[in-house]
Amino acid sequence: MKRNLLVFALVAIIALSVTSCGKKNEKTNTDKLCIEKGWVLKSATVTPAITVSGKTTTDFYADYLFEYEQDDIMVFAKSGSETIKPGSKKPADDQDGYVEDKASTWKFNDDESVLTCQLPFLYDLAAMPARTFSPAFENCTISKLSETEMVLIYKGVIDFNKTEYTFTLTYNAK
Repeated sequence: MKRNLLVFALVAIIALSVTSCGKKNEKTNTDKLCIEKGWVLKSATVTPAITVSGKTTTDFYADYLFEYEQDDIMVFAKSGSETIKPGSKKPADDQDGYVEDKASTWKFNDDESVLTCQLPFLYDLAAMPARTFSPAFENCTISKLSETEMVLIYKGVIDFNKTEYTFTLTYNAK
């Protein structure tokens, strides 16, 4: 009887070990998003092509963002806080970009497929000065989210021409 109990216990331990080894601990989008060092924008494209001051392009990152906007860091915490930090390149003053950390918030929808947050380079063009940062939150569809890369799709209407644009924003983990 003791031998049968010992054999049964041994078989149960082996079975549990084998089944648990086969399971991977899948990370949620919240786990992937909330990395300690944050995210830095690496590319931004826009469709349809956007025209500003006579210049038309689909490469929003290279043609419209200033150097000091390209290295801003977005840090998300599981508590729901978002911090936008200036990178190593800073503008002359806070009218043109982030010169110090800015606190905000973020959230996912129920299935973690849409991220609602503030994007660092969007401005309230109706405000004075014209480069005042928008207090609005953007709803971005998660196209890809891994531990090293995040691709967001943001659709928004640009006030000055009333056209809806689709921005594809690719971020790398810092």
